[in-house]
Amino acid sequence: MRQLFRILIVFIFIALGAKAYSQTNDTEKALKAEKVAFLTKKLDLTQDEAKKFWPLYDEYWEKKIKILNDRRKLADDFIQNINNITDKEAVDYASRYVESQKRESDLIAEYNKLLLQILPPKKVMLLYQSNYEFKNYLLQKVQETKK
Repeated sequence: MRQLFRILIVFIFIALGAKAYSQTNDTEKALKAEKVAFLTKKLDLTQDEAKKFWPLYDEYWEKKIKILNDRRKLADDFIQNINNITDKEAVDYASRYVESQKRESDLIAEYNKLLLQILPPKKVMLLYQSNYEFKNYLLQKVQETKK
């Protein structure tokens, strides 16, 4: 039962996180524009690098969002059925969750190879760090607006 509770908590967090990525509205567009500006400044992309980078980066995020949305649907389905599933079915949900994580990991590995073909290795690593910094930047902005 304790393991089931842990799985439930993980699915709730995933559902909330994926839902934020799946919204298509003006806020999302503004957020994307802000991210483009943030990453462009951090990576100091040349014109040639930017021309090759942004289509690839957008393609990566489209695929990542699909994985996150699928994970959110899995979490939603789990939450809706939690009182009616067996432990065996809960294990199946957990296995599908782990498979989703693996697909996300495989995706970053695939795009890492592609990014290294168009950007210097230091910029690729800087991209990963900058994505992390952007998340923190957004969290800070949210906290500031709550004050």
